[in-house]
Amino acid sequence: MSFRISEILYRWRIEEARKRLEEKLENEIYVTDLLFCPLKYRFQKQYREIALASAFSPITLMGELLHMGLERFLVETFGSEAVKTEVEYEREVIVDNASYIVKGRIDVIVGDNVVEIKTSRSDLNIPHPHHVQQVRIYLWLTGLRRGLLVYLTPERIAEFYIETPASDGEIIDLIRSIIAGEPAPRYSWECNYCAYSSLCPRKTR
Repeated sequence: MSFRISEILYRWRIEEARKRLEEKLENEIYVTDLLFCPLKYRFQKQYREIALASAFSPITLMGELLHMGLERFLVETFGSEAVKTEVEYEREVIVDNASYIVKGRIDVIVGDNVVEIKTSRSDLNIPHPHHVQQVRIYLWLTGLRRGLLVYLTPERIAEFYIETPASDGEIIDLIRSIIAGEPAPRYSWECNYCAYSSLCPRKTR
């Protein structure tokens, strides 16, 4: 029996990305959409081939595999009764008389705790604001009151507890930001890592 692990991983990542793009409804907004440049949300629909191509890279793949390893470790440690992994939640939000569905896939829920796993090449300046915001949105989405943001870096494993959910007003403002396409970019560093930067009229760097 012969096989190539790289090809298996490639097919898995591309198929996952394809399913997410195809299944996403017009009024659905993922939590990750709320965190970054609103133009990226538009470009994912407009330039699907780029979205698929950017789904496979050694860095993102390594992070995904580390996620899976820690998730499995937590299940084996605490048991499947206490630990749920890759849990999907959704919540309806009305903005200016229009209905939007905010959807999120949470890495791990241990008891009443939301656990978000991040991998990073450096532990400088952590926790990053958009990661904290992501956990806060997950708390809003689930109704749980305690989040644990975990960083796996070459230097250390760092943990940060977050206990303030995002408010309804914050979520509405973020959705309005996506609708308006402003601010673009949301963070000054985004363009350096954006797959759509070569097509974007708002590229800053």
